[in-house]
Amino acid sequence: MPVADAELRDALGSVLRRPVRALERSPHPYGSSHAIEDVTVTFERGAALRLVFKDVSAPHAPARAAKPARLRDRDREIEAYVDVLSHAGVDVPACYGAVSRGRRRWLFLEAVDGVPLWQAGDDAAWEAAARWLAGLHARPLPQGPAHLLRYDAAHLGVWLHRARARVPRGALDDVAKIWERAVGLVAAWPAGVVHGDFHPSNVLVQRTGDGPRIRPVDWELAGIGPGLLDLAALTSGAWSADDRARIAVAYQRARPPAARGSCAELLGALAHCRLVLAVQWLGWSSAWTPPPEHAHDWLAEAQALARELGA
Repeated sequence: MPVADAELRDALGSVLRRPVRALERSPHPYGSSHAIEDVTVTFERGAALRLVFKDVSAPHAPARAAKPARLRDRDREIEAYVDVLSHAGVDVPACYGAVSRGRRRWLFLEAVDGVPLWQAGDDAAWEAAARWLAGLHARPLPQGPAHLLRYDAAHLGVWLHRARARVPRGALDDVAKIWERAVGLVAAWPAGVVHGDFHPSNVLVQRTGDGPRIRPVDWELAGIGPGLLDLAALTSGAWSADDRARIAVAYQRARPPAARGSCAELLGALAHCRLVLAVQWLGWSSAWTPPPEHAHDWLAEAQALARELGA
């Protein structure tokens, strides 16, 4: 049910600690599994503020079927912004505040004037995104978050069973031969805070005089786990081996020296993680169909990676 103007105005006045005289609302240009709006707030003396209002109380009806139930948690994104990211020293849209009362779960975020990474159109932005990830993954692990996902071997391992139920019989037999090895290698990678869905549509790019500024959004799947998951999501899809290696090298060089390891080690682990990610998308949901601009043949990718890694 849409939030009434008066109710939203009262909540904004409380969160921003200033009386709100008026507000203007419009649908946000980029989609989300939850209701999301652009809001312009006007204060008593005429000053104005643009922000994003995201209602994470419950996903849209189609989105409920499009995401596995075990991954849904209406408190996760609020916890990520308020309790984790605000203390992590990473560049994300500012969180002006949140409402978590009764059935309400509302987020009020900075309005970012940027474009999704997949529309940015230059190598510098992709490499900047890789460096941004390295900075996130180097942060100390937070203490005590209750709602972040745990991307451990148990979480990663279930995707093959789910995927096999959604593809032709025998299509993943080669994947199954190396599945435990792939999951074990990925799960053993150093753990940190991960975005959990670091695909280019969730990475906004702002143009500045100092180069592209990376502002990741949509932290609904934030968690603790191997940073490889985010790097694999960033480099998923139809990349050449050279281009994927270039982005991986940008990530590696931005990591702390003690955590860098070799480029060959990173690329090998990344290939196993890409396999896990491909199988995840195959097993994600029978009700989920990506938009045409993001469609990809995950079965073909999983089969090709299984042949490459099993050789």
